[in-house]
Amino acid sequence: MSLFVVSATDDPSELRPTDSLGGGGAVLDVQSDGTFELAIFHAPLLEGEISLEREAGAVRFCDHFRHHAEECNEQRMNGVVAYSVRNATMEASAQFHVKITINKRLEVMHLHILIRGKPIVRMDTYSVLRNLSHINLSCQGHAYPTPNVTFTYTPCLPTAMDRLSDIQRDACEKSITVPQHLERLSPFNHTTIFEVIIPSWPVQKPGIVSCRASNGEGSSSIETLLFVRNFHEPMQFRIESPTDVVLYDDTVNITCQADVYNFTNQLTIHHGGSSFHLAGEQLGYAWTITYLAHITNDSQNEVVCEGHHKNGTRVRSTLNLSIQYPSKPHVVSVNDSVNVTIAHGDAVRLECDIDGTPSPDIVWFKNDAHLRHAQGHFVRVALDEDETRATYRCVGRSRLGRATKTWYIVVEESMRWLLIGGLGAGALIALLVIGTVAWSVGAYQQLLHRQMDLETQLRMSKENVADELMTVPLSQRNYNMPGMGSSLVHEA
Repeated sequence: MSLFVVSATDDPSELRPTDSLGGGGAVLDVQSDGTFELAIFHAPLLEGEISLEREAGAVRFCDHFRHHAEECNEQRMNGVVAYSVRNATMEASAQFHVKITINKRLEVMHLHILIRGKPIVRMDTYSVLRNLSHINLSCQGHAYPTPNVTFTYTPCLPTAMDRLSDIQRDACEKSITVPQHLERLSPFNHTTIFEVIIPSWPVQKPGIVSCRASNGEGSSSIETLLFVRNFHEPMQFRIESPTDVVLYDDTVNITCQADVYNFTNQLTIHHGGSSFHLAGEQLGYAWTITYLAHITNDSQNEVVCEGHHKNGTRVRSTLNLSIQYPSKPHVVSVNDSVNVTIAHGDAVRLECDIDGTPSPDIVWFKNDAHLRHAQGHFVRVALDEDETRATYRCVGRSRLGRATKTWYIVVEESMRWLLIGGLGAGALIALLVIGTVAWSVGAYQQLLHRQMDLETQLRMSKENVADELMTVPLSQRNYNMPGMGSSLVHEA
């Protein structure tokens, strides 16, 4: 059983239920004069509270309508809360919560108050770059009931599109009605807010885009301009060449552009103490001039382009040139070729110390094959499993010339075999024979030295024995020596 009942107490307004909210809800349809009366009948409140607040921001009912109506009154009597509103605008339409709390029991109802009215529409100005193929057109506003919206597009010459109020209609073509797609910006579809979107509309030419919204209360329309531009800024001033740095004795190609919508074709260049008045050529949607500046000293580092606005003012854009002395690409270190020996499986870091002004672009090669993955001044390289040598080169290039640095890389453990392998099969056999003979001579010499050592030891042994015999009487001397038989010595 509900704790309260909501009722529209004036005749013109209509209160109807809605179940689109997943719970109790109602829509109060108010006539365009914005005058209505509303009453909430509730159970007796011994210890409880009843309130009517706007959902967004929890603003009390009359506090909300006092900003959008001439009058809002609230009366509380036994069992009834009554509201009276006069001359509210359509923009005052909103969603409210009716809340009642009795003995810790809370009951809530959503109440949507929609005030009828003629559509109020708005559109933003469109400014797109010329390389953009599609845009979304949008028309927003307030209306109740939901309006029928129509878009039209009128192509115009860009030079006739200074301001919407001053546009030259005779420079425009016939208007075209554009198909549309309707999207309402409301989570419950109970709102006066609407937005009509034309998705991915193909951009063709600059011109006028208009939106017309109609419902049972009336019609409204609005126009806006669609600008197609070469660039976002009113003016663009840039160096076309050289593309790297400006050097002394360079001829600098500079372009100055001003959009055709806001500027005349008269442009002025100020450089080196002189002024040059030039008439721009229309390229796309900008007046364009080209200026060639020959740079010989520091006083020529500033170039100014001045555009003449259609409102009589002048707009300046300045380029400050950073002038540098030229330097051809060159190797900074002493040697432009380096021999590198590495162990098998090792990697080595190579530095390409080529410098210059402008900074040279570095390209790497291995055995004359371009290393596309190698970039910058440093690379880390290693030879493949079956490689014994390789040649790496880095080449530094600029518009002033080029320089090269080379590394000859050899695997260390393969060097002695490279020497033998380069002699051929016959020479290899000869080396083997010579090596065998050399080994035989060495072995013979070792045996000879060993025999001489043995003889020396034997002689020394005999001398020691003789010395011992000198201390023994002749009759007792027995000359028995191993390997020499027995001898008898007689002394005279």
